[in-house]
Amino acid sequence: MNISEDELEQRLRALFADERLDLPPPPDAGSAIVAGARRRRRRRHTVQAVAGVAAAVVAVAGGLTVFRLHTEDGTVAMSPGTLATSGPPENLTPGRPPEPSTPGPTSTQSIQASAPPGAATPASPRPPSSPPPSTLADVTSGPLLAADGFGRLKLGMSEAEVTAQAVTLSDAQAGASCTVYQAQGDGVPAAASVVISKAAGVVVVTPDVATHTAEGIGAGSTKDQVLAAYPAAKEGPGGLVAPAGSAAEYRFRLGETGVEQTSLASLTQDCAG
Repeated sequence: MNISEDELEQRLRALFADERLDLPPPPDAGSAIVAGARRRRRRRHTVQAVAGVAAAVVAVAGGLTVFRLHTEDGTVAMSPGTLATSGPPENLTPGRPPEPSTPGPTSTQSIQASAPPGAATPASPRPPSSPPPSTLADVTSGPLLAADGFGRLKLGMSEAEVTAQAVTLSDAQAGASCTVYQAQGDGVPAAASVVISKAAGVVVVTPDVATHTAEGIGAGSTKDQVLAAYPAAKEGPGGLVAPAGSAAEYRFRLGETGVEQTSLASLTQDCAG
C-alpha cells in the first residue's frame, strides 16, 4: 500500500495526539525526586567530610613521627612535642566543597644538635691567657730611694751643699778623685754610704737599710719583678742595673732571697765602680 507523504504525516500527528499513549506521573513523583536529590546531596557532603577528617589525621600522624635531618655539619634530631590538633573543617557548607586547610602552629618542639658519630667535639674558645701575676706584691716598706737622691741628699751636690741640708758626713775614705762618706742626720731618712766626686759632687748613694723605689722594687723583690718594673734593666756586677730617669741608674744587688741592696748612681761620674 502506497501512502503519500502528506497522509503519512497526518497519521503520525493523530497517533501522537492520542491520549491513550500518555504516561501520567504518579502522585508522589515530585516528593520522590526531591528526596532523591537530598540523599545524593547528603552522600556527597558525607564523603567530603570524611576526606577532610582523614587529611587532618594524616597531618597529625606525620607531626608525631620522629625524623632526623642529616646535614654536613651534624645531625639535627627533632623529638615530637605536644602538637595542637585542629578541629574538623568548618567550611562543610552544603553544596560547597571544603577549602584547603592551613596547618596551625604546633607547640614548641625540642631541637637538639648532635655531632655525627666519631666527630671531635669543638673546644670552646678560651680567652687569651694573661701573664701570671707576680708572686710578691710591690715593696713599699722602708724609706724611698728616689731617682734623684735620698731625702734631702741629692745627686750632684757638693760636699758643702750636702752639709747644708742637715746631713753629717763622717768616716771619710779619700781616693784619687772621689771620697766615700758615711752620711746621717735629719736630712736623710736613714744612714747611707755616699760617694762624692770633686768634679761631679754626689755620684753614689747606698742606704744602710732596706729601701724601695717608686716602682715598688725593694728588699726581697725577685729578678723577674725587677725586669717587669724596668724592662730596660741589664745584667750588672752581682745583680741588675736599671735606668732611673735620664741622669741616673739603680743598682740592685741580688741574693738567694731576691734584692738585698739598692744603690743610686749618677751616669756622669769619674769615680771607679
